[in-house]
Amino acid sequence: MTVHATDRLLLRPLDGCDLPALETIFRDRRHMWDLMDIPGRSNDAGELARYYAERSRWSFARYGIGMWGMRPRDSAQAPIFGYTGFVIDIGDEIDVAGEIEAGWAVTRLAAGSGFALEGTAAIFAHVFGTFGTRRIRAVTSPENWPSRRLMSRLGLVYEKDVVAYQGRQVVYAVDRRDWSAGAADGREAP
Repeated sequence: MTVHATDRLLLRPLDGCDLPALETIFRDRRHMWDLMDIPGRSNDAGELARYYAERSRWSFARYGIGMWGMRPRDSAQAPIFGYTGFVIDIGDEIDVAGEIEAGWAVTRLAAGSGFALEGTAAIFAHVFGTFGTRRIRAVTSPENWPSRRLMSRLGLVYEKDVVAYQGRQVVYAVDRRDWSAGAADGREAP
């Protein structure tokens, strides 16, 4: 199990013990609106929590990456208040050294705290360094400005609009070379 620690966070792969916390996260539909109403995916908080945990367990077993739960570093037994990592559906065949899609979410109470930036930057550093991943992309709704700002702070750059998930989405991406240069230039990366 790949566990990461940052200044404020402990990042551990999602597992069954995270189901109650994940369900609480997904129950706040007003805050989590961007992850709802995706065709073929349940909007029930419990079913969505099980889907994310199962998908992450499969992805870690298959590829060594998935979604890491975020909790306070000084409170390792506390429930997660968010997650960050990579969107890999069960059965997907991907090249971890090629291009992968990032995703994250935090509770309304943790939003704006910098936790998503801190945790996601650590996970980006991990995959770029350990797996030699060439490129990371992230996709969100055009109106999801908090996520778009986070993408920019992580060094991802807007590329294009696409039709995916619930309709029109925006794609941001960063390659390993640009990530490394940004980290060397003082961007908020570990």
